[in-house]
Amino acid sequence: MSTKIILKANRKFGSELEGEALVSQEPIHFTLDVASETGIVMGTKHDLCGKSIAGKILVMPSAKGGVQSAMSIAELQKDGFGPRALLYDKTNPIMVQGAIMTNIPIMDCFDQNPVEVIKSGDWVRVKPEQGIVEIERK
Repeated sequence: MSTKIILKANRKFGSELEGEALVSQEPIHFTLDVASETGIVMGTKHDLCGKSIAGKILVMPSAKGGVQSAMSIAELQKDGFGPRALLYDKTNPIMVQGAIMTNIPIMDCFDQNPVEVIKSGDWVRVKPEQGIVEIERK
């Protein structure tokens, strides 16, 4: 039997989609922490080291980096190694711009911290127009 949890976001952009969650306890710098040719987190001290962000609903506490990080996520997306969506407890305007440029759904300012609620492997439905994220835990 699965359990359904709903989070409400104050800020959101993008189209509705669903996928498997990949949760990090720390921010990712898309230029320094992710291999552009594979989408695999390469920062040896990062909690997602060795894991691929490709096609995942990526959940993090905050954004990391500036313009270059936003440009790197665009490059990852173009090459098929980007995440399906970005869910943050709190993001920054540059990462929002990068997500909009690459048409990656992005949401933040939730009623609960998504890093504490969502677990890697959960099935997540991102519904930006409604301002909600549905999480199914099996």
